[in-house]
Amino acid sequence: MIHQRGFSLIEALIALVVLSVGLLGVAAMQLKALQSANAGYQRSVASVAAVDAYERLWATLQPGNNCDVIVVDEVQEKWRDQWLNNDDSPLRNALEAQSIIDQASDDRCQFTVTLALSNDDNDKLDYFFRLPNLEVLP
Repeated sequence: MIHQRGFSLIEALIALVVLSVGLLGVAAMQLKALQSANAGYQRSVASVAAVDAYERLWATLQPGNNCDVIVVDEVQEKWRDQWLNNDDSPLRNALEAQSIIDQASDDRCQFTVTLALSNDDNDKLDYFFRLPNLEVLP
């Protein structure tokens, strides 16, 4: 019997398969990390867009007026143009039809900004806020 030194071809192939599986796992983790980072970025930008809607609504209030004078459709149109319809916006892929500014019917100073980042219900941002009523009290 001849004593051989080194690895056989089968051992080398098995080592290559094990190494390949490990590298595929690392690549999958990297892909998932990039997807998670992008989702976090999208949610951060969506939060900024929701705060922008809040500030736009706040800017329409004048002392002595209540929230009934706010024309939500005008504010929403300008807000969508800025955040959803702009080719440079990070939210340009958000669903415009489901991204709305809604005024509550029972409390006219209460609003909800909804940003739908995809068709998935878990990928929506709902931002609730209430503006002060600036009516002058007698």
